[in-house]
Amino acid sequence: MRYTILLHYPEMTAEDLGDAAIAEGQRAFQSYAAALDAAGALVSAEVLQPSGTTTTVRLVDGGLRVQDGPLADTKEQLGGTFVVDVPNLDAALEWAGKAPAVGWGAVEVRPGALYYADGAWRPNA
Repeated sequence: MRYTILLHYPEMTAEDLGDAAIAEGQRAFQSYAAALDAAGALVSAEVLQPSGTTTTVRLVDGGLRVQDGPLADTKEQLGGTFVVDVPNLDAALEWAGKAPAVGWGAVEVRPGALYYADGAWRPNA
């Protein structure tokens, strides 16, 4: 079963964080990704650019409206994702609890409904 682990946390600049905190975060995420990979659970992982680089597209009155910035204006932003393939929700929650970002903000676990592979949409099960 595939689950997406979504990492939400307050955005900070490199200057706000400092070099030591950035290095520690990079080590923590490298270790986390390596553990998922070694367990055979990692499907993919993404660290996202800051929310200020976001562009949101909507269909409004039959035309596309392109807007700079994220969809929602919140203190916490989506910072990255891990897609894991694990036996059940309990296993996904266990991995989510080990995500370094759990100490900084919310870690959301959401099951996939369908995924695309080898030219076709497939049910997640």
